[in-house]
Amino acid sequence: PLRGYHDVLKSNTSIRKGVIMDFLYTLQNLRNPVLDAVMTFFTYFGDEILVIGILCATYWCINKKLAYKVCFTYFISGLMVQGLKIVFRVERPWIRDSRLIPSDAALDGATGYSFPSGHTQGSTGLFSVLAYHFKKVWGYIIFFLIIALVMLSRMYLGYHTPWDVLVAFGITFAVSLIVNYIFENFTSTSATRIIVLILTELISAALIGITYYVVLTGKSTEELAMDCFKAAGAGLAFGIAWFIEDKYIRFSPQSVSSVGGQILKFIVGIGVTLGLKQGLKALGFALFPDGAIIINIVRYFIVVIWIVAIYPLIIKKITSRR
Repeated sequence: PLRGYHDVLKSNTSIRKGVIMDFLYTLQNLRNPVLDAVMTFFTYFGDEILVIGILCATYWCINKKLAYKVCFTYFISGLMVQGLKIVFRVERPWIRDSRLIPSDAALDGATGYSFPSGHTQGSTGLFSVLAYHFKKVWGYIIFFLIIALVMLSRMYLGYHTPWDVLVAFGITFAVSLIVNYIFENFTSTSATRIIVLILTELISAALIGITYYVVLTGKSTEELAMDCFKAAGAGLAFGIAWFIEDKYIRFSPQSVSSVGGQILKFIVGIGVTLGLKQGLKALGFALFPDGAIIINIVRYFIVVIWIVAIYPLIIKKITSRR
């Protein structure tokens, strides 16, 4: 009887996998140049560069509290999603089913493992928080429609399954609700800052340890696990940078009053951010060709420290002299 029970479970699992892959295959058959362009456009709303760009503009120039809500949602859910990726190590759909052919349109962004979806996590982390902030019907409709289109685009382009996007959405949506509730009902104190700092560092360090162990034991490759190391490096930096900024720097995005000054502030900041992101990568691999893991942990650490603490300190120093 027990063997029969396991056979039924195995059969049901195979059926579910078959239904999911058939769904993706149906979406693949709907591809055409117009839909490809539309879905490629929306898939970039979950891309790391776009999310970080909007986050930086909000943090440096518009509303620091709102930006911190996005930051906490984005980094915490990112650590959780990457943790699940390295634990389950689910291959991309086209590897699991030879009928599926991924679109070339945004294939460079489909790195690492499939489950859960990083683009869904990124878009949900940003746009769900924006929806809560505006608290308008139009905001909820527009921002959650963008999230839904990102999720659909990832499946249409062949990069993820429905489970990938739904789990990523569920995790990030829950984190965004909790973060929004905490920010609206509690204020930070010295004790809470230290607790948040310690928890963030421990979770990030644990992700590095687990991921390195999986790679070291041959259960994954450095390439497939690299997004986990990047997320952990960013998480380590965010905990430290938030603690320093919230306790000691306390800059104001409105310290520059003119529109031109705000635009210049953003252009300079994002320019240095992108320069660090790519420059540290090139320099790191030039000096240490085989050090991909430590290079990516360090460069994401430095980039986040720059965004959250160093550049705000520079802004405060410059504006305080006027």
